[in-house]
Amino acid sequence: MGKAAEKILIGKKAICEHLCISEPTLNFFISIGLPHKVINNRLYAHADNIDTFFRVITGPGKRPKQLPPEVQ
Repeated sequence: MGKAAEKILIGKKAICEHLCISEPTLNFFISIGLPHKVINNRLYAHADNIDTFFRVITGPGKRPKQLPPEVQ
């Protein structure tokens, strides 16, 4: 598998492992705009897009309105 293919995360488990978060927390981040695509009932995301999303939401003065208790 090439480096580009390694950055494609397939399924909730792979995305959760990449972020070191639980599935409920993943669902929260999806609800506030985590970049992803659902194809044939399977979640797909690119690691670079997810990393950029977190750089933006954790930047100076940026914070989602409500975080799940496990990430506060």
